[in-house]
Amino acid sequence: MNTRPKAMRKLSAQLVGKIRPSAEQEEEDVVLSIGKALSQVRGRPVRLRTAAFPPATASGLWVDRAGHDLIVYEENTDPEHQLVIIGHEAWHMFQGHGSTGAGHAPAASRAERVDRADRNENAHALAELVALVSEAADTDLSPDAHTDAALHIAARADAREIDEEVEAERFGFRFATDVQTVLAETRAAVDPRNLAGRIHASMAHRFRRV
Repeated sequence: MNTRPKAMRKLSAQLVGKIRPSAEQEEEDVVLSIGKALSQVRGRPVRLRTAAFPPATASGLWVDRAGHDLIVYEENTDPEHQLVIIGHEAWHMFQGHGSTGAGHAPAASRAERVDRADRNENAHALAELVALVSEAADTDLSPDAHTDAALHIAARADAREIDEEVEAERFGFRFATDVQTVLAETRAAVDPRNLAGRIHASMAHRFRRV
């Protein structure tokens, strides 16, 4: 019996249930709420950061730090895709798929054969990105973190854990859909047209009972 779909539903519901959206929230506020939800469920700080990823590498990655988790996602894409990326990397994080995620990308593209030199180049490019984001965010980056990140990313690229990537991609879409549903419901709840409809229905119900 495949329990993965059930686990995905449970985790997504757990995370989304801790998000406290409001109709006036901006995109940054939504991400902040997601970060808080991830931290609560994870049991330690989860930091979300945007960055412009090098071409042909990835659009997101997760790094397991000593005192926190770092999820970096592509800044040059639409908000809906960013939610998918965050969910994708969050799945890697909660499932413990290696100490450092290799970065969000469609599973099919990750399955393509590339030579070792290209993989190492991509790994070091992503490690550079991790170092820059960590330094800018004033995180607890150790002196050896740059090298360690490169080694972890290269190892994960060599492993080609396609099943894990497919899982993460599915969860990313589920999570993004669930978040968007909650946001849409929140905005609809304060829509004056919906409010008027609910008042009308309530009054009609009372009149029928008189």
